[in-house]
Formats: sequence, C-alpha cells, structure tokens
Amino acid sequence: MAIGRISGSVLKSNLTRNGVDLAFETNLLYLDVTNSRVGIGTSEPTTTLHVNGTTNTTALQIGGTAVTASATELNLLDGITTIDTDLSSVSASDDTLASAKAVKAYVDQISTSAISEGDSNVTVTDSGTGAITIAADGGTIITMNATTALDASGVTNAIRLPNGTTAQRPSGSVGEIRYNSSTDTIEGYTTAGGWAQLGATTATAENTDDTTTGDATAISTSQGVIDQFVTSSFDSAWYLTVTRDEINDEVSTAKHSLVHNDSSAFVATSHITESDPTNAYLTAQADVAGGNARLLGTGGSVVNSVSTYRIALGDNTSAGTTGNVVTSINTDVDSASEVVDSWAHATYRGAKYYISVNNASKTEVSNMEALVVHDGTTAFITTYGLVNTGANDLLSLTAAINGSNVELSAAGNEPNLRVTMYKILLADDESASTGDNVNVIEATTVSSAATTIDSFATTAYTGAFYVFTGHNATEGASSISEVMVVANDEAYITTGPMVSSKGTDQLTFSASLSGQTVTVQAASTSGASTTVNGYRVHMLRGSAGASTADTVLVSTEQTISGAKTFSSPIALTVGSDPATVANNAHIYAKDEASSAEVFVRDEAGNVTKISPHNEAGEWEYYSRNTKTGKTVRINMEEMIRDIEKLTGKSYIKNS
Repeated sequence: MAIGRISGSVLKSNLTRNGVDLAFETNLLYLDVTNSRVGIGTSEPTTTLHVNGTTNTTALQIGGTAVTASATELNLLDGITTIDTDLSSVSASDDTLASAKAVKAYVDQISTSAISEGDSNVTVTDSGTGAITIAADGGTIITMNATTALDASGVTNAIRLPNGTTAQRPSGSVGEIRYNSSTDTIEGYTTAGGWAQLGATTATAENTDDTTTGDATAISTSQGVIDQFVTSSFDSAWYLTVTRDEINDEVSTAKHSLVHNDSSAFVATSHITESDPTNAYLTAQADVAGGNARLLGTGGSVVNSVSTYRIALGDNTSAGTTGNVVTSINTDVDSASEVVDSWAHATYRGAKYYISVNNASKTEVSNMEALVVHDGTTAFITTYGLVNTGANDLLSLTAAINGSNVELSAAGNEPNLRVTMYKILLADDESASTGDNVNVIEATTVSSAATTIDSFATTAYTGAFYVFTGHNATEGASSISEVMVVANDEAYITTGPMVSSKGTDQLTFSASLSGQTVTVQAASTSGASTTVNGYRVHMLRGSAGASTADTVLVSTEQTISGAKTFSSPIALTVGSDPATVANNAHIYAKDEASSAEVFVRDEAGNVTKISPHNEAGEWEYYSRNTKTGKTVRINMEEMIRDIEKLTGKSYIKNS
C-alpha cells in the first residue's frame, strides 16, 4: 500500500517510535505515542481508539462479549450528547440521556408529588401478571374530575369494593358504596336511607287475592270506621296496623283479629308496640252493618290515623302459591285428627299460619294463629290468637315430622269444619326480595353478639311486622318468632309469640334508630353460625294532618275548649293592660319597675297584681278599682309589723 505524506522522525526498524507521534496524512491515521492512543480522522485522540467519522464492522465485542444489538437499536442513542443528572427541569426537546441516579431521584420525588401532563394522557402500564398498587394513608386516595370518573368497560372481570361488617361501616357520606360481609350485600349511603342494600334483590311475590292495604284518617274520640268488607266474601280478617296519634305525635303497631258470623263481629288486639306506653292509643271494635263486617276504632286523642295490611280468609279464598305464601282449603275436617297441611322439612325451616275455621251448621267461625318449626327430627308448634263467634274453640292443632315432611294435623271439636289457611314459609337460605308491602329478609349468619339482620328508612316505613326463623346446625336447635318494630324519635321493638326446639328463646332481638335508618339486630343463644331468615310486612304512617279545630295554633288567634293540663310552667310575655272584653277576664304579665309581674283584670276593668312583691322585694298588695277610681298599694309586711306592735303577737315567720 502506498503511504503518502508522513510527518515525524524517520522510521526505525519495525516502526518503533521513541516518544514521538506519527501521523499519516495529518489525521488520516495518527499514533499518539505519548498517551498510547490511536486516532482515525483526528490528530488529537482522546481515548485508546478515537474514530472521527463513520465505521463499519461485521462484529463488535466489548470486554470480550459480543454486541448483538442491531444498527436500528443502536440508533436509539443518535443525537444524545450528554448524560443528564438532574431531571427536574428537563424539557420535551432535550436529547440528553439520564443517569440511573437521576431517574431514581425523579421517581422518588413523584411518589409524594403530583404528576402533571397538561392535556396529555398519563398512562401506567403493567404488561405482566403483577399488580399496580397505590398505598396511601390519607382520607382520600384518588379525586377525579373527568367527565367519566372511572371507565372499566374495556375489561370483562370485576371491580372489588371495600369489604367489612356492619359494625365496621364508616359514618357514611352520600354516594359511598361497600360490600357488607355481615349481610352479604352490596350497600350504598344516601341522606334519605342511610346505609341500605343496593340491587341484588328480586321483587317479592305477594298474594293480592287475600291481602290488601288501606288507610283511615281523622279518627277521633268518637268511634269511626277503619275498614270494612262484605260478609259474604270473607269470614276472617287480620289487620296488621301502624297507628299515629296526631295530637301527641306517638306511634304504635297492633294486630286486630276480626271474625264474624254474618250478624255479629268480634275482634281481639295483640302484637302491640308503642313509642309511649303511657299514651292512650286507638282501641278497636267490630260490628256488622249493612251487610259489611267493619273494623272500628276509637281514638285516645281527637285525631288518629291508621295504615293497615289486611289478610282475609273465607268464601273468596282460592288455593294457590305466591312466593313464600301458600293458601289452602280443607272443606271437611272432623273430630278425628287429620293432616291439613304439609311441607318438605329439607326445604323449609318453619311456617307462620293464619287459620279461619267455619262451622256452617251452627254459624260459628273461629280465628287462630300458629307457628311451626322443626330441628330435622321433631316439629314444634304453638297456637294463639283464638277469637270465636261462639262459646267454644272449634279446632285443635298438632305438628310432627313424618318421613320427609312436616305435617300439621287438626281435630275438630265439631264435625264438617271448613279450615282455610294462609301460610308463610321460610327456608334456611332465603334470598332477599323487596316489594311494596312485603320483603323477604335474606339468610344472615348471627352469633351471640347482636348482628344486623334488617334495616329500613323511616322516610319509607314507620313500622314493620316480622316472622323470623333461626337454625344452628352445630347445636341442632331451631326457632320461629314474631317481631314488631315501630319508629318515632327512637326505634321500639317487641317479640312474641315464639316457639323453639330448645324450650327457651334461641334468638333475642333489638332495634335502634340512627338518623333516618332503623336497624334490627339478632343475637343467638345457640352461639356462632346461627342462620336467620325473615319475612316482613311494612307500612308508612305519616301525619294525615289534624284539623285546626283539634290543634293549638302558634301564631293565629284561636278559641280552645275543654280542660287542658300543662306539664310545664306557663311563661307569660310582658305586655300592657288588655282591653275589656265582655264575659272575659284576663291574666297577663306587665313590666313594673323593670320586673315582669302577673296581673289579673276582670270584666269591669279592675286590675289586681297577683305576684305580691314590689321592687324592693317586700310583700305588697296592689289593686286598681275602675268604679271608685281608687288605687290601693299596701306594703303588707310593713302593715303587719305595725299590727304586731299593737297586739304583741308575731305574724311573720322567718321560715
């Protein structure tokens, strides 16, 4: 190969240089002997091999390791001239390469600061099987202002909600949602309803052939009609009622069991829960008038309103099943005990019965109720609520397990009895369902500690009638109970009747009011893993509006009649002497020497002070006579002291 211009000393053997550089064509190839460097395209190499220009190699090794990156991949570094050690002020046009230290410092600082990308998207991607985790110890983890706050429509799995028991509920803010592990429901918080179940329920099927709802208002201390029905349609009716005493603003539940024999009607009241047990609530009566059996009411105050849920049985009843309710008819029950109803004990835990018994031969009818429950081996029954049009009971009931069924048997005290029944069945695994008048309460596991089994908003319902079953597989114990709840300023609850395989109460119930939410809880004497299911009838009984003739108005003149009892002192506002009114006298307060004093003014205009002291606190008698024009103001204490001096007696006692 030809060598052009070579600058430097003359070559020695084998091109050995003695501390003097060698250049080929100035900078085509430059040997920096002093620093042991080779320059290609440069006469000032700064590294062991310094190439100023384009190189082409078929293989490249670094430290003995082959470089396998393609030219395209290596071109990613094109234009990067420096290593940046501070990313706090990097702009979009910077071509610098960041050091690992700078990247770590930047990531550390954004863990506690905001990421702001203007109108651009901020994307966090995890392409593996790991999770993207946000850990925060503040009150709010994420605040969103976008049109769509959270869009997960691109995936087919699910979003997991906060999970906790009823006791772990937060105090609640509007719009919050969570999973309640105590009730196995999704619940949300609203101002009107507080914490309440969301969705996951079906509509409760309701028997509307034999049930109906009603309202009666303005029932006074004079007897009024609450409800009525044609005697030929039904023999018996049970009214589940919520009553509001509008004058005293008190509420109560009551069950009225009515039965008739076409000419007379009879009624008995039970299942009473009252917001004030000392209050005189509405009392029920019954009669037959104009071919109708009537439920009547007489109020303890002058204005009462009633909401009713009526279950009626008789001539118009047809056999059938609607949801948890079954109606059945046995047209000929005699003195020999016979099975009048049965249900699979593997399917259902208990049943509540309303029973109407008709003895057509003697025109006698009887109402009765029963609760039946089983523990898998034995059936238990309690009967109650007997109301007869005649002198004697018409039917006796027993319950037993026979094979795979619980059987209800009846024996008539008279032959040829027609027995019509309305039955509410409950299983151990009921699913929640809601309706206008009835709800099914889903299976809830309770322990010896009070556990929430149901709740409702007072804006929706004032009171509720429940049937609850309980079963503990470990103990092998079961029970069925009736429970009544009513809410006003607090929640009030009563329990019973009840029947239990233990012979004692298996479940105890309580109710509380927080804001506008009534919560019903149960605790089990059987301990943990007791399953509770329920059936609820509910009613709203708001104020129907009492007549102004029956209420005390605040700012309007009004004449009030009748004796009134005030449980607190009467406060009189200071005024002036009233004008004379025919056939009226006045008691009023008037300011005297900067002190409010009580005066009385008669029809003639005579005024007498009846708070007997003056501004000095001394006993004083004051009276002004309009006929004589005289005003008498006597210091009674001073006068008596003078009398004491004259008589030598002591009239004023210091204690």
